[in-house]
Amino acid sequence: LPHQLHLPTTLEYLTIRSFHEIEALPDSFRNLSSLESLNIGLCDKLMYLPSVDVMRSLGKLKVLGIVGCPQLNTRCERESGPEWCKISHIPHVFIND
Repeated sequence: LPHQLHLPTTLEYLTIRSFHEIEALPDSFRNLSSLESLNIGLCDKLMYLPSVDVMRSLGKLKVLGIVGCPQLNTRCERESGPEWCKISHIPHVFIND
C-alpha cells in the first residue's frame, strides 16, 4: 500500500488481502470516516496498524477481521499485544491464524 492512500471518505467496507511485503498500514486511514468494516488477510509481514489516534478516529468502525497475518495476530492479542490498545474500542474484533 502506498504511504498516502487515497480512498473515498464514503468507503464503508475495505478488504486488504495478500499484500505480502507490507509491514504497516498508513495513517492516511484517518480519512476513512465512514468505514464500518475492515478485513485484513494473508499479509505475512504486516505488524502495525495505523496509530492509536487514527484508529480511534474511525468512529463508525464496528468490525475488524484479521486472518492469516501471523505477526499482526500476535501483536493484536487481547489485553496483552502491543497493538491491542489501537483496537480495543472496536465492538467486533476477529483474529485467526
